[in-house]
Amino acid sequence: MGRRCRALPGFLLLLLLTAFFPSAEGAETGSGQRDRDLALPQGGLLLLLLHEGSPARFLTFEGRRIPLMPWMDLDPERGGLSRAALVGVDFSRSPGPLPVEIHFRDGRKARLLLHVTPRSFQVSRLHVARSFVTPPVSLLRRLKRERTIILAALAAPDTPLKFHRSFILPLAGRVTHDFGAYRYLNGHPMARHSGEDIDVPQGTPVRAANTGVVRLAGSFYYDGNMVIIDHGGGLLTEYLHMADIRVRPGQIIRRGEVIGHVGHTGRVTGPVLHYGAVLHGAHVNPMLLTNLLARAVPLGKEGR
Repeated sequence: MGRRCRALPGFLLLLLLTAFFPSAEGAETGSGQRDRDLALPQGGLLLLLLHEGSPARFLTFEGRRIPLMPWMDLDPERGGLSRAALVGVDFSRSPGPLPVEIHFRDGRKARLLLHVTPRSFQVSRLHVARSFVTPPVSLLRRLKRERTIILAALAAPDTPLKFHRSFILPLAGRVTHDFGAYRYLNGHPMARHSGEDIDVPQGTPVRAANTGVVRLAGSFYYDGNMVIIDHGGGLLTEYLHMADIRVRPGQIIRRGEVIGHVGHTGRVTGPVLHYGAVLHGAHVNPMLLTNLLARAVPLGKEGR
């Protein structure tokens, strides 16, 4: 069941990025490097690019060390071997500035400021079977075990980026419950929805949004038949409530490959695909993935 946030349109985000840093000029930092400002809505993410020969070692963001991964940029205007990192913020992150630091081999640092901008979020009210709101005691051990399994899959360590082409949507349909929505089930407040619910007919093929490795494929009480794909760089996509699963853990999946079919397994009211994305533990808007490469940010002077 989904939630929706009203994301900044792609053209507006591009306009903001262009306005904020046409040439990486800004305020001086203590290390002699210059600040640069990036704008990102709640639940947003960015692909940051540095030249392949950059002396930068890694980034730090929200207390996490983020490695710079080799990446082949297929954009004809930027094309070539780059080093890349993904940064993003959870839908629950409060608006305001967050620093991103680039660490160099000689001990220097350059700082970027990522300005988190506010969004409005939908309120979703649904009625489901009572056992999906207050499960019987006999199910508690199973629910705890399943939660542990899912969290372990979503906490997979950073691996090299496995995608070099744009993300696609797993299917085309009507979004009924938005990313980040506040949910009430049978009148009870529940955890906010972490993905997009896309309503389509039962049996519609579900395709991998991009190339990656299957981290999880199994059946769960709340999520039904579920697949998690690791795309590298700390980014994973989730596909829930499917009628069947056509992949197995550890399998390499190509962009557009069928991983299952739409169903209504788990806590849902009808045939639906819950499509989600998690970056370094943060729930990010999966609908923004399709423009991720088009919105890639070359860091230029900061990465030298």
